[in-house]
Amino acid sequence: MKTITEPERKTPVVEDMDVIVAGGGISGVAAAVAAARSGADVLLVERNGFLGGVATAGLMASIGNRFFADGGRLVVRGIALETVERLVDRGGTSAGWRSPLVPKIPFDPEVFKLILLEMVDEADVRLYLHTIVADAVVSGGGVKGLILESKSGREVVLGKAVVDATGDADVAARAGAPFSYEPPGSNSLEFRMANVDLQKTYEYFKEEPERYPSDVDAPRSFEEFERNWLENGFFYYPHGGGRKPGSNIAILVERALERGDFSKDMGIITGLDAFGMDGLAWNNTVIINSNFSRIDDLDVREASKAEVAARKACFYIAEFLRKYVPGFERAFIVETAPNLGVRVTRRIKGEYTLTKEERDKSAKFDDVIGVGSTGFPGTPFEIPYRCIIPKGMEGLLVASGKSASTEPRGLLRGMTHCILLGQAAGTATALAAKTATLPREVNIKELQRTLLKQDVYLGDEDRLRELGLLPQV
Repeated sequence: MKTITEPERKTPVVEDMDVIVAGGGISGVAAAVAAARSGADVLLVERNGFLGGVATAGLMASIGNRFFADGGRLVVRGIALETVERLVDRGGTSAGWRSPLVPKIPFDPEVFKLILLEMVDEADVRLYLHTIVADAVVSGGGVKGLILESKSGREVVLGKAVVDATGDADVAARAGAPFSYEPPGSNSLEFRMANVDLQKTYEYFKEEPERYPSDVDAPRSFEEFERNWLENGFFYYPHGGGRKPGSNIAILVERALERGDFSKDMGIITGLDAFGMDGLAWNNTVIINSNFSRIDDLDVREASKAEVAARKACFYIAEFLRKYVPGFERAFIVETAPNLGVRVTRRIKGEYTLTKEERDKSAKFDDVIGVGSTGFPGTPFEIPYRCIIPKGMEGLLVASGKSASTEPRGLLRGMTHCILLGQAAGTATALAAKTATLPREVNIKELQRTLLKQDVYLGDEDRLRELGLLPQV
Protein backbone atom coordinates (compact mmCIF):
# COMPACT_ATOMS: atom_id res chain seq x y z
CA MET A 1 0.00 0.00 0.00
CA LYS A 2 1.24 3.46 -0.89
CA THR A 3 1.86 5.73 2.13
CA ILE A 4 2.84 9.30 2.91
CA THR A 5 4.65 10.75 5.90
CA GLU A 6 2.69 13.47 7.66
CA PRO A 7 4.78 16.43 8.78
CA GLU A 8 5.36 16.82 12.50
CA ARG A 9 3.09 19.41 14.07
CA LYS A 10 2.13 20.88 17.40
CA THR A 11 -1.48 20.23 18.37
CA PRO A 12 -3.15 22.67 20.78
CA VAL A 13 -4.34 21.38 24.16
CA VAL A 14 -7.78 22.91 24.63
CA GLU A 15 -9.07 21.15 27.77
CA ASP A 16 -7.61 19.57 30.90
CA MET A 17 -10.40 17.66 32.64
CA ASP A 18 -10.87 15.18 35.44
CA VAL A 19 -12.78 12.73 33.24
CA ILE A 20 -13.20 12.50 29.46
CA VAL A 21 -15.97 10.31 28.06
CA ALA A 22 -15.70 9.27 24.40
CA GLY A 23 -19.09 8.45 22.89
CA GLY A 24 -22.46 9.97 23.73
CA GLY A 25 -24.62 6.88 23.51
CA ILE A 26 -26.58 5.75 26.54
CA SER A 27 -23.53 4.28 28.27
CA GLY A 28 -21.53 7.44 27.62
CA VAL A 29 -24.29 9.70 28.90
CA ALA A 30 -24.58 7.57 32.04
CA ALA A 31 -20.81 7.72 32.54
CA ALA A 32 -20.62 11.48 32.05
CA VAL A 33 -23.60 12.23 34.28
CA ALA A 34 -22.42 9.87 37.03
CA ALA A 35 -18.91 11.33 36.98
CA ALA A 36 -20.18 14.91 37.05
CA ARG A 37 -22.62 14.18 39.87
CA SER A 38 -19.68 12.70 41.77
CA GLY A 39 -17.91 16.05 41.58
CA ALA A 40 -15.66 15.60 38.54
CA ASP A 41 -15.10 18.09 35.72
CA VAL A 42 -16.30 16.09 32.74
CA LEU A 43 -16.07 16.39 28.96
CA LEU A 44 -18.36 14.27 26.77
CA VAL A 45 -17.35 13.81 23.12
CA GLU A 46 -19.92 12.67 20.52
CA ARG A 47 -19.66 12.30 16.72
CA ASN A 48 -23.34 13.11 16.02
CA GLY A 49 -25.22 16.33 16.69
CA PHE A 50 -27.29 14.66 19.41
CA LEU A 51 -26.94 12.02 22.11
CA GLY A 52 -28.30 8.50 22.40
CA GLY A 53 -26.13 6.40 20.09
CA VAL A 54 -27.84 3.23 18.90
CA ALA A 55 -31.08 4.27 20.65
CA THR A 56 -31.41 7.45 18.56
CA ALA A 57 -28.87 7.46 15.72
CA GLY A 58 -29.61 3.77 15.22
CA LEU A 59 -33.36 4.17 15.89
CA MET A 60 -33.31 1.21 18.28
CA ALA A 61 -35.98 3.09 20.21
CA SER A 62 -37.11 0.25 22.44
CA ILE A 63 -35.48 -0.80 25.70
CA GLY A 64 -35.54 -4.49 26.54
CA ASN A 65 -37.20 -4.57 29.95
CA ARG A 66 -34.38 -6.22 31.88
CA PHE A 67 -35.17 -4.06 34.90
CA PHE A 68 -36.87 -6.99 36.59
CA ALA A 69 -35.65 -10.36 37.79
CA ASP A 70 -37.70 -13.48 38.46
CA GLY A 71 -40.46 -12.76 40.94
CA GLY A 72 -40.85 -9.18 39.75
CA ARG A 73 -37.90 -7.80 41.73
CA LEU A 74 -36.63 -4.45 40.38
CA VAL A 75 -32.88 -5.06 40.06
CA VAL A 76 -31.82 -2.38 37.57
CA ARG A 77 -32.14 1.07 39.08
CA GLY A 78 -29.91 4.14 39.25
CA ILE A 79 -29.54 6.21 36.08
CA ALA A 80 -31.22 3.50 33.98
CA LEU A 81 -34.43 3.78 36.00
CA GLU A 82 -34.19 7.58 36.11
CA THR A 83 -33.88 7.73 32.32
CA VAL A 84 -37.08 5.78 31.68
CA GLU A 85 -39.00 7.73 34.32
CA ARG A 86 -37.90 10.96 32.62
CA LEU A 87 -39.21 9.54 29.34
CA VAL A 88 -42.57 8.95 31.03
CA ASP A 89 -42.64 12.49 32.45
CA ARG A 90 -41.97 13.93 28.98
CA GLY A 91 -44.62 11.79 27.28
CA GLY A 92 -42.02 9.69 25.50
CA THR A 93 -43.30 6.34 26.77
CA SER A 94 -46.09 4.84 28.88
CA ALA A 95 -46.12 4.88 32.68
CA GLY A 96 -47.29 1.27 32.46
CA TRP A 97 -43.77 0.10 31.53
CA ARG A 98 -42.92 -0.56 35.18
CA SER A 99 -44.05 -4.16 35.19
CA PRO A 100 -42.36 -7.50 34.51
CA LEU A 101 -45.29 -8.17 32.16
CA VAL A 102 -43.91 -5.54 29.75
CA PRO A 103 -41.18 -7.20 27.63
CA LYS A 104 -39.95 -4.05 25.86
CA ILE A 105 -40.30 -0.32 26.40
CA PRO A 106 -40.84 1.49 23.07
CA PHE A 107 -40.19 5.23 23.23
CA ASP A 108 -40.16 8.35 21.08
CA PRO A 109 -36.52 8.82 19.96
CA GLU A 110 -36.89 12.60 19.69
CA VAL A 111 -38.03 12.82 23.30
CA PHE A 112 -35.13 10.57 24.26
CA LYS A 113 -32.66 12.94 22.59
CA LEU A 114 -34.13 15.78 24.65
CA ILE A 115 -34.01 14.11 28.05
CA LEU A 116 -30.42 12.95 27.55
CA LEU A 117 -29.38 16.51 26.70
CA GLU A 118 -31.24 17.74 29.78
CA MET A 119 -29.48 15.23 32.03
CA VAL A 120 -26.07 16.18 30.68
CA ASP A 121 -26.85 19.89 30.94
CA GLU A 122 -28.18 19.63 34.50
CA ALA A 123 -25.02 17.79 35.57
CA ASP A 124 -22.86 20.58 34.07
CA VAL A 125 -21.08 18.23 31.68
CA ARG A 126 -19.07 19.97 28.99
CA LEU A 127 -20.23 18.70 25.61
CA TYR A 128 -18.43 18.46 22.26
CA LEU A 129 -20.84 17.39 19.51
CA HIS A 130 -19.85 16.78 15.86
CA THR A 131 -16.45 15.61 17.11
CA ILE A 132 -14.62 12.35 16.46
CA VAL A 133 -11.84 10.67 18.39
CA ALA A 134 -8.83 10.56 16.05
CA ASP A 135 -6.35 9.03 18.48
CA ALA A 136 -5.45 8.51 22.11
CA VAL A 137 -2.73 10.33 24.01
CA VAL A 138 -0.69 7.56 25.62
CA SER A 139 2.27 7.92 27.95
CA GLY A 140 3.86 5.49 30.39
CA GLY A 141 1.41 2.72 29.56
CA GLY A 142 -1.64 4.83 30.29
CA VAL A 143 -4.19 6.97 28.48
CA LYS A 144 -3.71 10.65 29.29
CA GLY A 145 -6.19 12.18 26.88
CA LEU A 146 -7.64 12.17 23.39
CA ILE A 147 -6.81 13.73 20.04
CA LEU A 148 -10.01 15.08 18.50
CA GLU A 149 -11.03 16.18 15.00
CA SER A 150 -13.88 18.60 14.31
CA LYS A 151 -14.68 21.80 12.43
CA SER A 152 -12.37 23.45 14.96
CA GLY A 153 -9.48 21.39 13.60
CA ARG A 154 -7.25 18.90 15.35
CA GLU A 155 -7.16 19.43 19.12
CA VAL A 156 -6.03 17.63 22.26
CA VAL A 157 -8.01 17.19 25.45
CA LEU A 158 -6.24 15.86 28.52
CA GLY A 159 -7.82 14.05 31.44
CA LYS A 160 -6.97 12.26 34.65
CA ALA A 161 -9.08 9.33 33.41
CA VAL A 162 -10.86 8.37 30.18
CA VAL A 163 -14.02 6.34 29.59
CA ASP A 164 -14.37 4.58 26.23
CA ALA A 165 -18.10 4.49 25.45
CA THR A 166 -17.70 4.48 21.67
CA GLY A 167 -19.35 1.06 21.34
CA ASP A 168 -16.45 -0.12 19.16
CA ALA A 169 -13.66 0.21 21.76
CA ASP A 170 -12.12 2.88 19.51
CA VAL A 171 -10.11 4.53 22.28
CA ALA A 172 -8.89 1.21 23.67
CA ALA A 173 -7.79 0.09 20.21
CA ARG A 174 -6.00 3.34 19.40
CA ALA A 175 -4.29 3.30 22.78
CA GLY A 176 -2.92 -0.19 22.16
CA ALA A 177 -5.07 -2.09 24.66
CA PRO A 178 -5.60 -5.76 23.76
CA PHE A 179 -8.91 -6.60 22.09
CA SER A 180 -10.55 -9.20 19.89
CA TYR A 181 -12.66 -8.71 16.79
CA GLU A 182 -14.35 -11.39 14.72
CA PRO A 183 -15.95 -10.06 11.53
CA PRO A 184 -18.35 -10.18 9.85
CA GLY A 185 -20.79 -8.50 12.17
CA SER A 186 -24.56 -8.32 11.90
CA ASN A 187 -26.11 -4.93 11.16
CA SER A 188 -29.52 -3.44 10.49
CA LEU A 189 -30.77 -0.04 9.38
CA GLU A 190 -34.06 0.77 11.08
CA PHE A 191 -36.71 3.20 9.91
CA ARG A 192 -39.78 4.89 11.35
CA MET A 193 -43.20 5.15 9.71
CA ALA A 194 -45.97 7.56 10.70
CA ASN A 195 -49.71 7.69 10.05
CA VAL A 196 -50.00 3.98 10.76
CA ASP A 197 -53.44 2.79 11.88
CA LEU A 198 -52.03 0.44 14.52
CA GLN A 199 -55.50 -0.36 15.84
CA LYS A 200 -56.38 -1.76 12.41
CA THR A 201 -53.16 -3.81 12.36
CA TYR A 202 -53.96 -5.13 15.84
CA GLU A 203 -57.45 -6.13 14.66
CA TYR A 204 -55.90 -7.97 11.70
CA PHE A 205 -53.69 -9.94 14.10
CA LYS A 206 -56.67 -10.61 16.36
CA GLU A 207 -58.60 -12.27 13.52
CA GLU A 208 -56.20 -15.22 13.72
CA PRO A 209 -54.27 -14.85 16.99
CA GLU A 210 -52.75 -18.30 16.58
CA ARG A 211 -50.77 -16.89 13.64
CA TYR A 212 -49.03 -14.31 15.83
CA PRO A 213 -45.41 -15.56 15.94
CA SER A 214 -44.82 -16.90 19.43
CA ASP A 215 -41.43 -17.83 20.90
CA VAL A 216 -39.51 -15.95 18.21
CA ASP A 217 -38.52 -12.84 20.16
CA ALA A 218 -40.26 -10.59 22.67
CA PRO A 219 -43.22 -10.63 23.06
CA ARG A 220 -43.66 -14.38 23.36
CA SER A 221 -47.37 -14.65 22.57
CA PHE A 222 -50.37 -12.87 21.10
CA GLU A 223 -51.83 -12.56 24.62
CA GLU A 224 -48.72 -10.71 25.79
CA PHE A 225 -48.86 -8.42 22.75
CA GLU A 226 -52.58 -7.75 23.17
CA ARG A 227 -52.31 -6.94 26.87
CA ASN A 228 -49.55 -4.39 26.26
CA TRP A 229 -51.39 -2.85 23.32
CA LEU A 230 -54.64 -2.39 25.22
CA GLU A 231 -53.13 -1.38 28.57
CA ASN A 232 -50.00 0.57 27.60
CA GLY A 233 -50.35 1.51 23.94
CA PHE A 234 -47.23 -0.50 23.09
CA PHE A 235 -47.34 -2.20 19.68
CA TYR A 236 -45.01 -5.15 19.08
CA TYR A 237 -44.24 -7.60 16.32
CA PRO A 238 -41.37 -9.94 17.20
CA HIS A 239 -38.13 -9.46 15.29
CA GLY A 240 -38.01 -12.40 12.89
CA GLY A 241 -41.76 -12.91 13.10
CA GLY A 242 -42.19 -12.38 9.38
CA ARG A 243 -39.95 -15.36 8.76
CA LYS A 244 -41.97 -17.81 10.82
CA PRO A 245 -44.01 -19.98 8.42
CA GLY A 246 -47.72 -19.27 8.67
CA SER A 247 -47.39 -16.12 10.76
CA ASN A 248 -49.68 -13.12 10.16
CA ILE A 249 -47.08 -11.32 8.07
CA ALA A 250 -45.40 -14.41 6.58
CA ILE A 251 -48.60 -15.28 4.72
CA LEU A 252 -48.66 -11.77 3.25
CA VAL A 253 -45.00 -12.10 2.28
CA GLU A 254 -45.77 -15.36 0.47
CA ARG A 255 -48.61 -13.67 -1.39
CA ALA A 256 -46.32 -10.83 -2.46
CA LEU A 257 -43.60 -13.27 -3.52
CA GLU A 258 -46.07 -15.12 -5.74
CA ARG A 259 -47.06 -11.84 -7.41
CA GLY A 260 -43.48 -10.68 -7.85
CA ASP A 261 -44.04 -7.74 -5.49
CA PHE A 262 -41.40 -8.63 -2.92
CA SER A 263 -38.02 -10.25 -2.45
CA LYS A 264 -36.44 -11.36 0.81
CA ASP A 265 -32.98 -10.24 -0.31
CA MET A 266 -31.54 -7.24 -2.17
CA GLY A 267 -27.89 -7.87 -3.02
CA ILE A 268 -25.85 -7.66 0.18
CA ILE A 269 -28.99 -6.88 2.21
CA THR A 270 -30.85 -9.94 3.48
CA GLY A 271 -33.72 -10.72 5.84
CA LEU A 272 -36.16 -8.17 4.44
CA ASP A 273 -38.94 -10.36 5.84
CA ALA A 274 -37.84 -10.11 9.52
CA PHE A 275 -40.38 -7.34 10.29
CA GLY A 276 -39.52 -6.52 13.88
CA MET A 277 -41.84 -3.68 14.94
CA ASP A 278 -42.14 -1.41 17.97
CA GLY A 279 -44.87 1.21 17.92
CA LEU A 280 -46.70 3.76 20.05
CA ALA A 281 -50.47 4.17 20.05
CA TRP A 282 -50.52 7.87 20.92
CA ASN A 283 -48.59 9.05 17.86
CA ASN A 284 -49.34 6.20 15.41
CA THR A 285 -45.68 5.62 14.64
CA VAL A 286 -43.82 2.35 14.35
CA ILE A 287 -40.10 1.59 14.08
CA ILE A 288 -39.27 -1.31 11.78
CA ASN A 289 -36.23 -3.56 11.96
CA SER A 290 -36.25 -5.71 8.83
CA ASN A 291 -32.89 -5.90 7.06
CA PHE A 292 -29.45 -7.37 7.70
CA SER A 293 -25.97 -6.98 6.30
CA ARG A 294 -22.95 -9.01 7.32
CA ILE A 295 -19.79 -7.00 6.74
CA ASP A 296 -16.53 -5.95 8.33
CA ASP A 297 -17.94 -3.06 10.35
CA LEU A 298 -14.50 -1.52 10.83
CA ASP A 299 -13.96 -1.16 7.07
CA VAL A 300 -15.46 2.17 6.03
CA ARG A 301 -15.78 1.04 2.40
CA GLU A 302 -17.85 -2.02 3.30
CA ALA A 303 -19.90 -0.06 5.84
CA SER A 304 -20.67 2.67 3.29
CA LYS A 305 -21.91 0.16 0.72
CA ALA A 306 -24.08 -1.54 3.33
CA GLU A 307 -25.58 1.73 4.52
CA VAL A 308 -26.51 2.84 1.00
CA ALA A 309 -28.07 -0.53 0.18
CA ALA A 310 -29.92 -0.76 3.49
CA ARG A 311 -31.44 2.71 3.15
CA LYS A 312 -32.81 1.77 -0.26
CA ALA A 313 -34.17 -1.43 1.26
CA CYS A 314 -36.10 0.55 3.89
CA PHE A 315 -38.23 2.21 1.20
CA TYR A 316 -38.71 -1.12 -0.56
CA ILE A 317 -39.99 -2.68 2.67
CA ALA A 318 -42.25 0.31 3.34
CA GLU A 319 -43.88 -0.13 -0.07
CA PHE A 320 -44.66 -3.77 0.77
CA LEU A 321 -46.20 -2.72 4.09
CA ARG A 322 -48.41 -0.11 2.42
CA LYS A 323 -49.61 -2.56 -0.20
CA TYR A 324 -50.13 -5.67 1.92
CA VAL A 325 -50.39 -5.06 5.68
CA PRO A 326 -53.70 -3.73 7.06
CA GLY A 327 -53.21 -0.41 8.84
CA PHE A 328 -50.24 0.69 6.73
CA GLU A 329 -52.22 1.84 3.68
CA ARG A 330 -51.58 5.56 4.28
CA ALA A 331 -48.33 5.24 6.24
CA PHE A 332 -45.09 6.91 5.17
CA ILE A 333 -41.46 6.97 6.24
CA VAL A 334 -40.62 9.94 8.44
CA GLU A 335 -37.09 8.87 9.32
CA THR A 336 -34.43 6.36 8.40
CA ALA A 337 -31.78 5.82 11.05
CA PRO A 338 -28.84 8.22 10.61
CA ASN A 339 -26.43 5.38 11.34
CA LEU A 340 -26.28 1.69 10.55
CA GLY A 341 -27.17 -0.28 13.67
CA VAL A 342 -24.07 -2.31 14.51
CA ARG A 343 -24.62 -5.08 17.02
CA VAL A 344 -21.05 -5.71 18.16
CA THR A 345 -17.46 -5.17 16.97
CA ARG A 346 -14.36 -5.02 19.17
CA ARG A 347 -14.36 -6.30 22.73
CA ILE A 348 -11.52 -5.62 25.09
CA LYS A 349 -9.47 -8.28 26.81
CA GLY A 350 -10.18 -7.24 30.35
CA GLU A 351 -8.77 -8.11 33.72
CA TYR A 352 -11.67 -10.56 33.96
CA THR A 353 -13.95 -12.11 31.36
CA LEU A 354 -17.58 -12.65 32.33
CA THR A 355 -18.96 -15.81 30.73
CA LYS A 356 -22.47 -16.80 29.75
CA GLU A 357 -22.24 -19.77 32.12
CA GLU A 358 -21.41 -17.45 35.03
CA ARG A 359 -24.24 -15.14 34.05
CA ASP A 360 -26.78 -17.95 33.79
CA LYS A 361 -25.71 -19.44 37.12
CA SER A 362 -25.81 -16.04 38.88
CA ALA A 363 -22.13 -16.14 39.82
CA LYS A 364 -21.07 -13.79 42.64
CA PHE A 365 -18.22 -11.29 42.43
CA ASP A 366 -16.58 -9.29 45.22
CA ASP A 367 -16.16 -6.38 42.80
CA VAL A 368 -19.79 -6.30 41.65
CA ILE A 369 -20.77 -2.93 40.13
CA GLY A 370 -24.32 -3.75 39.06
CA VAL A 371 -26.91 -6.49 38.78
CA GLY A 372 -28.44 -7.32 35.42
CA SER A 373 -31.21 -9.66 34.34
CA THR A 374 -31.10 -12.37 31.68
CA GLY A 375 -34.63 -11.89 30.37
CA PHE A 376 -38.01 -10.18 30.51
CA PRO A 377 -37.95 -10.89 33.48
CA GLY A 378 -35.03 -13.25 34.02
CA THR A 379 -32.34 -14.51 36.33
CA PRO A 380 -30.37 -11.78 38.13
CA PHE A 381 -26.59 -11.80 37.72
CA GLU A 382 -23.69 -9.73 39.00
CA ILE A 383 -21.34 -7.75 36.76
CA PRO A 384 -17.70 -7.50 37.94
CA TYR A 385 -15.74 -4.25 37.74
CA ARG A 386 -12.74 -6.06 36.25
CA CYS A 387 -14.57 -6.78 32.97
CA ILE A 388 -14.45 -3.07 32.05
CA ILE A 389 -10.73 -2.64 32.90
CA PRO A 390 -8.52 -3.25 29.82
CA LYS A 391 -5.68 -5.63 30.57
CA GLY A 392 -2.36 -3.81 30.90
CA MET A 393 -3.74 -0.34 30.16
CA GLU A 394 -3.96 2.41 32.77
CA GLY A 395 -6.23 5.44 32.94
CA LEU A 396 -8.98 3.84 30.85
CA LEU A 397 -12.29 2.09 31.46
CA VAL A 398 -14.65 0.71 28.81
CA ALA A 399 -18.31 1.53 29.46
CA SER A 400 -20.16 0.05 26.50
CA GLY A 401 -21.69 -3.37 27.04
CA LYS A 402 -20.78 -4.17 23.44
CA SER A 403 -17.07 -3.75 24.23
CA ALA A 404 -16.84 -5.22 27.73
CA SER A 405 -14.77 -8.33 28.36
CA THR A 406 -17.34 -11.11 28.01
CA GLU A 407 -17.65 -14.54 26.42
CA PRO A 408 -19.44 -14.63 24.07
CA ARG A 409 -19.07 -11.10 22.83
CA GLY A 410 -22.03 -8.79 23.29
CA LEU A 411 -23.22 -10.56 26.43
CA LEU A 412 -23.97 -7.16 28.04
CA ARG A 413 -25.03 -5.19 24.95
CA GLY A 414 -28.63 -4.63 26.10
CA MET A 415 -29.43 -1.00 26.92
CA THR A 416 -30.03 -1.49 30.64
CA HIS A 417 -26.66 -3.20 31.00
CA CYS A 418 -24.94 -0.48 28.97
CA ILE A 419 -26.30 2.16 31.35
CA LEU A 420 -25.21 0.11 34.38
CA LEU A 421 -21.66 -0.11 33.04
CA GLY A 422 -21.65 3.57 32.13
CA GLN A 423 -22.75 4.64 35.59
CA ALA A 424 -20.12 2.44 37.22
CA ALA A 425 -17.35 3.62 34.89
CA GLY A 426 -18.21 7.28 35.38
CA THR A 427 -18.37 6.93 39.15
CA ALA A 428 -15.09 5.00 39.25
CA THR A 429 -13.18 7.49 37.10
CA ALA A 430 -14.50 10.38 39.20
CA LEU A 431 -13.25 8.63 42.34
CA ALA A 432 -9.91 7.97 40.66
CA ALA A 433 -9.54 11.63 39.73
CA LYS A 434 -10.57 12.76 43.21
CA THR A 435 -8.12 10.45 45.00
CA ALA A 436 -5.29 10.74 42.45
CA THR A 437 -5.32 6.99 41.83
CA LEU A 438 -5.64 4.85 38.74
CA PRO A 439 -9.13 3.55 37.89
CA ARG A 440 -8.01 -0.05 38.48
CA GLU A 441 -6.77 0.94 41.95
CA VAL A 442 -9.99 2.60 43.10
CA ASN A 443 -11.12 1.25 46.46
CA ILE A 444 -13.85 -1.16 45.41
CA LYS A 445 -15.81 -0.78 48.64
CA GLU A 446 -15.82 2.99 48.28
CA LEU A 447 -17.00 2.59 44.68
CA GLN A 448 -19.76 0.19 45.72
CA ARG A 449 -20.91 2.45 48.56
CA THR A 450 -21.04 5.39 46.17
CA LEU A 451 -23.09 3.36 43.67
CA LEU A 452 -25.50 2.35 46.43
CA LYS A 453 -26.00 6.03 47.27
CA GLN A 454 -26.87 6.52 43.59
CA ASP A 455 -29.62 3.88 43.93
CA VAL A 456 -27.70 1.21 42.02
CA TYR A 457 -28.83 -2.27 43.10
CA LEU A 458 -25.95 -4.54 44.14
CA GLY A 459 -27.99 -7.23 45.88
CA ASP A 460 -30.39 -7.82 48.76
CA GLU A 461 -29.47 -7.10 52.37
CA ASP A 462 -27.88 -10.51 52.89
CA ARG A 463 -25.68 -10.02 49.84
CA LEU A 464 -24.69 -6.52 50.94
CA ARG A 465 -23.63 -7.96 54.30
CA GLU A 466 -21.54 -10.58 52.51
CA LEU A 467 -19.85 -7.76 50.62
CA GLY A 468 -19.21 -5.83 53.82
CA LEU A 469 -21.48 -3.00 52.73
CA LEU A 470 -23.91 -3.45 55.63
CA PRO A 471 -23.09 -4.31 59.24
CA GLN A 472 -23.54 -7.91 60.29
CA VAL A 473 -26.67 -8.63 62.32
